[in-house]
Amino acid sequence: MSGVVRALPGRQCRYFVRGRCFLSEHQNPGLDQKVRCGVFLRLCEAFDEHVQRADAFGLDETSAARIWNERFPLLLGREGCCRDYQPGDSDAFLGCVHAEGDICLRAMPPCPGRCPHYVLFREPSTNG
Repeated sequence: MSGVVRALPGRQCRYFVRGRCFLSEHQNPGLDQKVRCGVFLRLCEAFDEHVQRADAFGLDETSAARIWNERFPLLLGREGCCRDYQPGDSDAFLGCVHAEGDICLRAMPPCPGRCPHYVLFREPSTNG
């Protein structure tokens, strides 16, 4: 009978987030734009454009916020499509099960278990 050698799980590693390895994100936060949620990035770009237009027209903050709040649901309907979207946490901004802040978990590499980069997180992980 031959045995299968498996890596120890990385659940208590500092870089472990819901089954994914966030080592590269910890080393260079925000550097890799490919792991950012595309919907989130498009909405941020639309908001930046809105702020620039509001400044150009000399709108006060209240008027600009009212226009954005009226426009946002339509914008979300247009920009908010992602083939990997799955409804999940309704408290999160986009409500997608794959979102971890502005990072798409599907874009992060799976955690290989205890690897050479494993760093023990002092408190037990509650993230998966």
